[in-house]
Amino acid sequence: MVVDLICHHPKSDIVDARYHNDMAVREIRELMGLSQADLAELLGVTQPAVSAWEAGRREPTGQVRGVLARIAAARNGPTRRYGEWRGRAIELPEGGWTPVVVPDRVVTLPNRLDWTPRRGRRDLRDREQRAGAYAQVLDEGTPADIRIWIDPDALADLWPDVPVARHLRGPVAEMVAGLR
Repeated sequence: MVVDLICHHPKSDIVDARYHNDMAVREIRELMGLSQADLAELLGVTQPAVSAWEAGRREPTGQVRGVLARIAAARNGPTRRYGEWRGRAIELPEGGWTPVVVPDRVVTLPNRLDWTPRRGRRDLRDREQRAGAYAQVLDEGTPADIRIWIDPDALADLWPDVPVARHLRGPVAEMVAGLR
């Protein structure tokens, strides 16, 4: 269960809701690798709203607050290590997770996940584009990135049509089997 933590602002006695699961909104945005504008688009709010949250002038409410809490929680879920490839650990989430980015929208993956020439907006409602986006996140991302950008049910539905790198096929197949 995810519980939002409310912290006190260091300069006064006012309650500061910039923090979710002990993580500032700015840290949450940076964990995702997004600009304020990109996070705003993903959450369905304006960029000035994200700026105001980060500055402590306003606080996220309702469904947006819950989404921010799920993003913060994504960094702490259980993982399983499947060895290494070229000196990099192959580590994937273990068990299911609650998706943050559901496949009902168009997204732009952050540069650290999608640095290829084919970069750009991907319509996750389109099966082929969703498979490509999921492959990119699985190939380049951390377990937290996977929990944020990939819907586990949609991944299980797409598998084995997700074109992940050859060294990841076995580990991802095993992870997907655990999701079914």
